[in-house]
Amino acid sequence: MNQGYSTFLFQIDHHQSASKQTQIREFFVRAILNRSLMPGDTLPSTRVLAGQLNVSRNTVILAYQALTDSGYIEAKDRSRFIVSPEAPVGQIATKTTEAMEDNVDWTRKFVHTPAALNIISKPLNWREYEFPFNYGQADSALFSHSEWRDCARQALGIRDFSITAGDFGYNDDPLLVDYICTHSLPRRGIQVKPSQILVTMGAQNALFLLTQLLVNAGKKVVIEDPFYPDLRELLKRHTNQIRTLPVDNDGVIIDDDVIAEADVVIVTPSHQCPTTATLSRERRRQLLHLAKQHDVLVVEDDYEFEMNFIEAPSPALKSMDDSGHVIYVGSFSKSLFPGLRLGYLVASEQLIEEARSLRHLMLRHPPGQTQRTAAYFMALGHYDAQIKRLRRHFSTRRKLLQTCLDQETVLRETGAHFGGTSFWIHGPTWLDARELASRAAERSILIEPGHTFFSAKEPPQNYFRMAYSSIPENKIEQGFQMLVDCVKALKP
Repeated sequence: MNQGYSTFLFQIDHHQSASKQTQIREFFVRAILNRSLMPGDTLPSTRVLAGQLNVSRNTVILAYQALTDSGYIEAKDRSRFIVSPEAPVGQIATKTTEAMEDNVDWTRKFVHTPAALNIISKPLNWREYEFPFNYGQADSALFSHSEWRDCARQALGIRDFSITAGDFGYNDDPLLVDYICTHSLPRRGIQVKPSQILVTMGAQNALFLLTQLLVNAGKKVVIEDPFYPDLRELLKRHTNQIRTLPVDNDGVIIDDDVIAEADVVIVTPSHQCPTTATLSRERRRQLLHLAKQHDVLVVEDDYEFEMNFIEAPSPALKSMDDSGHVIYVGSFSKSLFPGLRLGYLVASEQLIEEARSLRHLMLRHPPGQTQRTAAYFMALGHYDAQIKRLRRHFSTRRKLLQTCLDQETVLRETGAHFGGTSFWIHGPTWLDARELASRAAERSILIEPGHTFFSAKEPPQNYFRMAYSSIPENKIEQGFQMLVDCVKALKP
């Protein structure tokens, strides 16, 4: 029995996102699983460990209590803890071997190579940058953490556990579907039945399902240019008949002949990706007329509609659709957080039925506990409060960045009208945004080069995207001026 527990001591990492209590628990779990600690071994007392780690004794008590509850340790008296005889100790390895050789020629085995996709690179360590103007990330300071935890506890409670822990099969959480049906969609002027809604693993999963169902080598698809890079790569797996239409400050420019020959048109009318331009009402009516006249399906990706805070949002295309040709894709990534991976499809019952079956083959359904937590978060009013808070802060951040842009001549923004979370920046013709991004990163500034968004084989290099969803207000002006210095340093 090991009494020399001091050999297992460790240091709290104050730079970790995990709490001190969590770090203590994780250390002892690892030590027990890898047999550094064996059943019956004595752990340091809570007072001793607290002193050695320089944390409060209560932190250690809570960590030990959690380890006790999960069966890893047990209390022998008021001050002594041991590794439980029933702890899940790992098996002793009989011998140590080197990693097995891989003699498979995988290049001959793959039928697709998605690793070669031309998509946006998103650094996982973006929080380490002082000026994160990167797109699509959430500011944790603006999120309702305690309310989300309360909703998660409620979703994991005895009353709901049998539901959320079960297999939904073809189904979705009825509470979440009801909220989408009675709150989210009516805000966009859309009135549908629950049977016309499918919950997805984010908007990306919805687009994947639609591409699988509606696109093959014989189908002609029209997208915007510039556009969402992942969508292009997804479509290329099914067809090479992809046409693009240019975008100006009123959104995608509608070409009657191109639309008439298409099978599917995919647009982002609320906030065009990446320019953030809003599709004008006249063009919306024109697109819907052509879709109905030529039996063309229109996929409306409404990924950022909740972030309208400058003017009232334009009605969704789906709300203006009187023929069933519009398929609506919604997402909670920007209004809650991207890691949630919750979105939804809205379409005719026949299409939803097919999408539901295909989803069942892929992943069955999004996690039930996640769906129920989100449903409670919305039903209890936390979601509306969250949206209000985000709009207030994003409006302030947008004004700050807009003021910086208005005072600068070397960079200018294009397309933004109703809010959103980013600016689409147009630099001088000599600017290479890829080089700028590299130089800026050295100064702890993150931006997103824009060449990936264009369809041309030699796309323009002087565009990039600057977002303000994750950068604090007090960092915007300084970060922008430092970025401008980087631009000027690159001038030939």
